[in-house]
Amino acid sequence: MADNYTERAWYLRCAAEDVAERGVLVGDRGRVLVAAELLDDARILNEDRGLTTATGTWRGTPVTISAFGMGAAIAAVVLHELTALGMRSVVRLGTALAVGEAELGDLIVADSALRGEATSATYVPKGYPAAPDLDLTLALRDAARRSGRRTTTGMIASYDGFYSELFADATMPSSKSVDVAELVRGGVVGLDMESSAVLAIGRSLGVRSGVLCLASVDGRDHGKIEGTDRIRAEQDLLTAGLDALCATRLKD
Repeated sequence: MADNYTERAWYLRCAAEDVAERGVLVGDRGRVLVAAELLDDARILNEDRGLTTATGTWRGTPVTISAFGMGAAIAAVVLHELTALGMRSVVRLGTALAVGEAELGDLIVADSALRGEATSATYVPKGYPAAPDLDLTLALRDAARRSGRRTTTGMIASYDGFYSELFADATMPSSKSVDVAELVRGGVVGLDMESSAVLAIGRSLGVRSGVLCLASVDGRDHGKIEGTDRIRAEQDLLTAGLDALCATRLKD
């Protein structure tokens, strides 16, 4: 579609000439603004509906970074539109709850994802794997290690219901229906709402995709990174992700 696609994207309100072949998906629109400060020649393309999007260059390579907020459904909308506009390689740089081998503050590299969300099923059949591109994943792992931050590689499990499935807290009614202990026994190291959709949908659309997440919350005791520690961790996440994305060749 991208070769002949001349329309502006419905939600992102930008055109093919605005979008780089390499891209980053983030949840927090503030992370786009931080990334724009790290990129050279960055320009904001869209802020409508909080889907803040910017394009700039990272060490000479064009990159587009776009926010989707929270949840797999909107992440899929943003990924779909960017792909239609010509994006060919994408990484999700987000946050996750640390479980299993992962610890608070880790960078988590997804070598696979469990499809507990419903959005990917609107693109691919049951049983379709949420598997990242191998070359991009290895690049993400190497870049994360170079950051000096503890790095964990493993499976991320993604679900739609934050309070109803993932996070039980005394301050908020919750059922927490996911059996975290069982997931950990199966090799899960992180929980989020979007990674499996990005990987499964990206593969189905022919986009090279990968996931690198900051373990910003401990899934066991709900401890979280805050203040200057969070700022430094976010910068490490963005730098490692951009390095890996730009070091990996686009598919032929």
